[in-house]
Amino acid sequence: MDTTRRAAFAAVMCIAIACGGPDKAIEDSLREHVIFFSNFEKGMDALWSEGDTRAGLDGAKTRHHLNDGVAAMPDASDGYLEFEEGSGALSYVVKTNFPYSESTWEGGVAFWLDVDPGSLTKDYPEPFHAGKKEGGGYPWDDGVIFVDFTKAPERSLRYGCYPNKADKDAELPDEVVAQHVIEASGVGWKADEWHHVAIGWKNFNSGQPNAEWALFVDGKEAGRKSGLQLDITWDTTDLPFRFNHYGYVGKIDEIAVFKKMLTPDEARYLHSPKRPLNVLLKKGP
Repeated sequence: MDTTRRAAFAAVMCIAIACGGPDKAIEDSLREHVIFFSNFEKGMDALWSEGDTRAGLDGAKTRHHLNDGVAAMPDASDGYLEFEEGSGALSYVVKTNFPYSESTWEGGVAFWLDVDPGSLTKDYPEPFHAGKKEGGGYPWDDGVIFVDFTKAPERSLRYGCYPNKADKDAELPDEVVAQHVIEASGVGWKADEWHHVAIGWKNFNSGQPNAEWALFVDGKEAGRKSGLQLDITWDTTDLPFRFNHYGYVGKIDEIAVFKKMLTPDEARYLHSPKRPLNVLLKKGP
């Protein structure tokens, strides 16, 4: 390499280093837009959040482990949560911790799962759910954002967003389900393997047919939907968003919620971060 080219290369490298390299903009965006982060390094409460950090737990068959989580290193410990058969939901309050708005809104959620889908016993086990609460229940098909697994034996991973239901008593037609659900078939997951799931959405409650939502699995886009009007109306007074909403038997770690739709680059970064997320996504004390 001649002197001129060597000097130019060195200058470019110095600029890249000074600016933090190509990941700096991604890290800045994730840090700016994160509103909730729970990595279970100390317990089940969120490590940091804009709202109430306290976790709610239904039932007693949920175990908190202090070691061997996703971010575990040889010289440091990191926790995770394990849902046993018959365990209830882990929940956090929507208010301020989840980016809901009555007008146009967007958001994203990311987490790690360790589960053998073939070992699940319930139909449509649901690791994640954010939706309406009516009485003591949560309608599965009315104003909801969810991640679940299909029925046995396929057990594909799905991400769905259902709008407000006009007729509460009507069954949701198959064509409406197909329009609103992204399915990642053949994930091939096994026990004792951690896999990353990220979901994003935008233009909900816009009043226009411009809603968009996408699913990312292990840092790669698994599907995207767009071009529909998607109105979701929640009363957030006492509303939770829930993990192990129904029938999920497995582990979970590194839960993050953002007030923007995640880009492919951001989902890829969250799967393979260059900085520890407990540093990058913790903005409070």
